Amino acid sequence: MDKKRILVVDDEPNFVRVVQLRLEAAGYEVLVAFDGMQGVSTAHQEKPDLIILDIMMPAMHGHRVCEALKKSAKTWTIPIIYLTAKGSKEDEELAYKLGAEHFLTKPYDPQVLLETIKKALDPGAQLTKAEKGGS
Repeated sequence: MDKKRILVVDDEPNFVRVVQLRLEAAGYEVLVAFDGMQGVSTAHQEKPDLIILDIMMPAMHGHRVCEALKKSAKTWTIPIIYLTAKGSKEDEELAYKLGAEHFLTKPYDPQVLLETIKKALDPGAQLTKAEKGGS
């Protein structure tokens, strides 16, 4: 089975590196972008399986990135997980309205992030397991 590719879009290099190492240790291939414009461009060129997106970034705000990706025929099906320090209710509601699948805040629990990624990449797997009574 091919490794799932995840694009991490965040302007904090140290944070990106920590997330990248964790995801690679979990068996994912990781692509990175350090601003919103680069994130949109990389998503269109590389077509990752999932995108982890910050809100506050230079060149293009995270909400605009999400909106652009969800309006593009090339990227609209890619699941987006927000991972941001900007955790207001308004930001969370807007993220879901724009098409995000999940919204997590920093600081984050690495295990919760990995579980959220698994759910986003295979939303039926969780449901099927629950339907079978956890077996």
